[in-house]
Amino acid sequence: RVLDRFPGKDYRGMPFPEEELPLFCYAGGGMLVRDRARNVGLPRSFGFVVKNERGDSIYVSCLTFMEPLTKRRKRELDQLSERRRSNSLPHRAHCRKMREWRDTIDILGAHLVGFDDVITFENKTICLVGRHPYWTETRRFLTHLHLLSPSSSDVPL
Repeated sequence: RVLDRFPGKDYRGMPFPEEELPLFCYAGGGMLVRDRARNVGLPRSFGFVVKNERGDSIYVSCLTFMEPLTKRRKRELDQLSERRRSNSLPHRAHCRKMREWRDTIDILGAHLVGFDDVITFENKTICLVGRHPYWTETRRFLTHLHLLSPSSSDVPL
């Protein structure tokens, strides 16, 4: 799903491909990966072309990367898991084991995540949608935008 977009409304004659975008950006579906921070791969860039109902080409440049799972997103996934637990016996057994494991971890208390600790990452994608195929320029722009995103700048991305 699209988490945010700019501008918030469509340009005249250029509708935003909101339904198609996630299908192409996450063709294999969303991914959660448990690994060490040092093993997470570098961002990948790719592009594709979508035709709208009038036959106009819409060019989409993407940069996909792995980001640590936020507490808010983890709560959302836990709620989905709770709903699934009522329908799936194997999932119910898995949840029981995970709850027991979490209880033992909670006793140890919170700690900082080290570079060698295994944490959960989710894949995210930044896209730039336009009418022209400026693949190299948009890839560079998205790479710079991704490098700026974790900075403590006051400029909103």
